[in-house]
Amino acid sequence: MNGLEKKIRDFIHTNQLLVSGQRVLVACSGGVDSVALLLLLTSLRTTFQIEIAVAHVDHMLRGEQSAEDGHFVKTICEELSIPFFGGHVPVPDILAEDGGNMQDVCRTGRYAFFSKVMQAENYSVLATAHHAEDQLETVLMQLSRGAHPVGILAEREMKGGTVIRPLLPAMKKELKDYVHENNLYFREDPSNASNAYLRNRLRHHVAPLLLAENSAAAINAVKMTMTLQNDEKLLDSLTNEQFKEIVSYTDKGFPTFSIKMFSSMHTALQTRFIPLVLKYIYNREIIPLEYSASLLNTLHQQLLSDRGNVTIDLPGGYRFKREYDRVTFLKTFENELNPMTMLPMGEWTKWGQTLLYWNSVDEDVESASESWYFNIPDSDLPLYVRSRHDGDRILLPGMTQPKRLSRLFIDEKIGADKRRELPVLITAKGEICAVPGIRYGIQFRKSHTEQDQYIFRMKEF
Repeated sequence: MNGLEKKIRDFIHTNQLLVSGQRVLVACSGGVDSVALLLLLTSLRTTFQIEIAVAHVDHMLRGEQSAEDGHFVKTICEELSIPFFGGHVPVPDILAEDGGNMQDVCRTGRYAFFSKVMQAENYSVLATAHHAEDQLETVLMQLSRGAHPVGILAEREMKGGTVIRPLLPAMKKELKDYVHENNLYFREDPSNASNAYLRNRLRHHVAPLLLAENSAAAINAVKMTMTLQNDEKLLDSLTNEQFKEIVSYTDKGFPTFSIKMFSSMHTALQTRFIPLVLKYIYNREIIPLEYSASLLNTLHQQLLSDRGNVTIDLPGGYRFKREYDRVTFLKTFENELNPMTMLPMGEWTKWGQTLLYWNSVDEDVESASESWYFNIPDSDLPLYVRSRHDGDRILLPGMTQPKRLSRLFIDEKIGADKRRELPVLITAKGEICAVPGIRYGIQFRKSHTEQDQYIFRMKEF
């Protein structure tokens, strides 16, 4: 076992990347890095008692040259007696039809193929050939975007299994030398020479300067990111504990929690808590969502305040709702109630989750959650119900001037979504006389008097 093989073996052992008996799919493009990965895992498969196969994807970007890459990898597999799975992603056609970023389209299509093979052929691990200099470039990219410089994860979950990066402690020169020592060749992708992509620009112009200053810069980046990744695992674990402790769920299964409880957490946990909540929401619907820094910062700022009510629309038809000390996530309110509905005398009328009823006081009806007596001139009847409108006002007992419903709802701590659902009771002349379940106007009394001709009842169902 040579020095590189021992280094990779120790890295796999230390980070527990492989378990005896696993079936490993090696992503191999035909480039020097992935060919070295294939050779190294082939050499170490007895040590780890694993099975190996290879997957190659043709992105169809370079015509016959791309196809030849696949033939090249297949030939190596035949020489090593290793199963080969080849596939292609028509990236030019996808870009022409749907647009998008070419690198993103390539990556999405590539990993979709890997997942398909893993699930169909019962492989639980995908090994990719990212090395130390890739890690340095990734850290530089993250720093340039203002993201945490945690780098490429040594291991992460994917659809169908896990992805591992066993070559992270190796330099590219070591990999190239190893391929030459084993008398194998590799393919060069011309796109790697292009400066059209940020990673390539960092690779060609920035990383060489750092490595010239300190040849261990890439290895140091690997060591730093491994430490940061371990810290992240601990913080994620603590965040999960907080999530279980403070989050409850609405009757529709959406998370809700107290702002005071959220604020009591350390900032390091708060910043992880928000993506965790979003992940819960979107994974329930299997909707992919890129959590932009702007969105996360906005939500974090709103979670540090309990003044008033705030509603923020989220991608995919979801909504963040802050009502005083309470935060709830939900689906966007879709079913607006009818603008105005007449309430027939002596009949229960459905409005949202409530039933409304009015009749003469001598009419005996079943029990209700609320009963009020009132007297209104015949010219103001029948009664109607509608959703609230901007500028709505109601004259309440003890007041000389009508009060805005918006102010009333604030005083009563009524959230934005509930406001939309509340029935607003109006007379035939359009005067607001009650918001059933919240407040009733000067026409209504809890106790029956001789002047009261009618009774109003409300119940939930």
